[in-house]
Amino acid sequence: MDTILFSIKNLMKKILFFCFVFLGHIQVSSANSFVYPLAEIAKPACRYSPWSTLEGSCKMSLPHITGADYTSLKDNKEYRRIYSVLWGATYTYGWDVGYGSHEGVDIATAQGTPVQSIGDGVILSSGWQTGWGNVVSIKHTLSDGKAIYSNYAHLSKTNVTKGATVRAGDTIGEVGNTGNSYGNHLHFQIDTTNQAHPYYYVTCGKGKDPMTIVDQGLCRDFLTANTIDPIAFLENGSITTTAAVQVLQDKSKIAPKIEKKSIKTREQILDEEIEEFFRDHTLSVNLWVSGNNIEAGRTYTARVNVTYHNKPFTGSLPAEGMTLSYDRTWVKLFPETIIAIENGVREFQITGIKPGKYGISLKIGKRIFLTTSVNVYKKSEMSMPTQGFILQNKSIVLADEKLMWVVFRTKYSSNQIDIPYNGRYVLKSVTGKAKFCNVSKRSIRQCSTSELVEELEFGYDDTYRGVLLANIIPLDYMPIGLVVVQKETGKTLIKSTTDILVTNPNGIDKTYTYFTETVSALKKRLIKPNSGYVLQDRELLGKQAKDMIRNALAYQFLKAWNDQMKKRTILMKMKNFDTYSQSVEDYKSMTREQFAGLVITGIDGSPLVTSDKKWLDEAGKYKDAITTLRVRYRFFWKDQFGERYFQSSKNITVGESMYMIEKVL
Repeated sequence: MDTILFSIKNLMKKILFFCFVFLGHIQVSSANSFVYPLAEIAKPACRYSPWSTLEGSCKMSLPHITGADYTSLKDNKEYRRIYSVLWGATYTYGWDVGYGSHEGVDIATAQGTPVQSIGDGVILSSGWQTGWGNVVSIKHTLSDGKAIYSNYAHLSKTNVTKGATVRAGDTIGEVGNTGNSYGNHLHFQIDTTNQAHPYYYVTCGKGKDPMTIVDQGLCRDFLTANTIDPIAFLENGSITTTAAVQVLQDKSKIAPKIEKKSIKTREQILDEEIEEFFRDHTLSVNLWVSGNNIEAGRTYTARVNVTYHNKPFTGSLPAEGMTLSYDRTWVKLFPETIIAIENGVREFQITGIKPGKYGISLKIGKRIFLTTSVNVYKKSEMSMPTQGFILQNKSIVLADEKLMWVVFRTKYSSNQIDIPYNGRYVLKSVTGKAKFCNVSKRSIRQCSTSELVEELEFGYDDTYRGVLLANIIPLDYMPIGLVVVQKETGKTLIKSTTDILVTNPNGIDKTYTYFTETVSALKKRLIKPNSGYVLQDRELLGKQAKDMIRNALAYQFLKAWNDQMKKRTILMKMKNFDTYSQSVEDYKSMTREQFAGLVITGIDGSPLVTSDKKWLDEAGKYKDAITTLRVRYRFFWKDQFGERYFQSSKNITVGESMYMIEKVL
């Protein structure tokens, strides 16, 4: 029996020992189990993008405020941007501890940053609350059986339900911007009593603006009686009882204050953040309306584009987002504030109310990054344009073909694009000699010689969205002055502001033997400059030869005016030449005799002169074409051999070919 009693006593001692060790372990865990509500955060420069999109280089461990020593960090830019508003501070300054009534601490980070429970506890509530948005409240029982309560507000989502048990470090939600919040952040608050939240809506601040309460330091006695500085709590590892909590509360009442004059305001901090945002991001706005002209009564879709390091940005904009400022009497924009951007784009609508020209400003914080205007019009006001402008080159090479634009303007001095107008109009030169062709609706904007006109008539249907795109070709050296007149009245609506200067092509020397004939051929558009060049001494290729003869026939066709018989003859020559020239290789140099054969066959078309051979080399396949040139057109080369030789087998140059055609024409 004694042995049995001894064994029982030993067993009871062991049980009591293990219970003591276990309970002791529980107390130690409780004393050291509280953690910060965020393990990681987005680096300040990256926090505008969602947490799920951030790379590792954009994330960092949440820096702790050791010993809740705010004074030593009050000028630290990084800490000020992360811990935006401290407990007992104002919204205006954020770190003026002792002068405000902020109930918790605001920690700024990216939307979606995981939020964790600071300790073991039971979920008291999880869901939406007025002012706080999505919020989770947790009851933590201390070693003396009493409790404190941690609160996590403005969450984008919650991951727990009422009544659930959580451990320190368990994820309970994600950072957001819900409720009365401006920018993604966590409002973290520790209460010593379990009252309704937020306190100021239902207690000493009832009926007052919460911003005013916090900024004027109202209800501070209520603040210190019912809440505790959460950073000081987390930094003090010895709090296990409500008595220890009370000691910390008492200390907070006499904690050093931070004078407002010694720190930057939150607005100043925010201005720095916005400037940094603009360094890393590019913002632009496209109204998607030509000339910013909007018809009264119609709604248009505009677009904000944002990129981050040249990639489409997804996330929230700084401050309270982008605000659109305008006169609501004349136009309407929706929405008026843009907070979030997705895939680099956010659309908004713009509606014209009354005709007129009105300004729109887009800003983030105090930074106005775009100012533009819209022109609200009625269709009836735009039917007959009265002004416009001509966009042209300052100078053009003789016979070169250059694109020019004619654009009518509204009475608001905006471009009249996509706004139909009535009437017929004429583009022409009043000084100098030039021809035009309409290329408004062409993908390849080139003109054939046969379609060139000295006066180009057009209406809205002949343009591209109201803009006349025309090619201009100068055919003389006199400077060209352009006008647009209304056809019905002859009234001049547009004048070019400067004359177009006409220059010689590059590659032609004024001392060149065939300079006069070359210039004459250019004026007839027998050959077209290539990027401003006509290389007189370059060997002529087969393709160039065929183009020159076709252009010569087109020139003769235009000169025939109303002589229908002559025109039919030239058309037949064109058809026959296309057949005859098929054997000519495009990219092979032409000899003098080969080109003579093309010219006489294609342009002349009359029976060849077969007798009266004179030159010593007037022989071979093309001898009669050479003879015809000499006899009928008094042709000879202007060199030392010209009287005796044609030099048939010599490759012909570009300049020599123009001389030959000029003699025939």
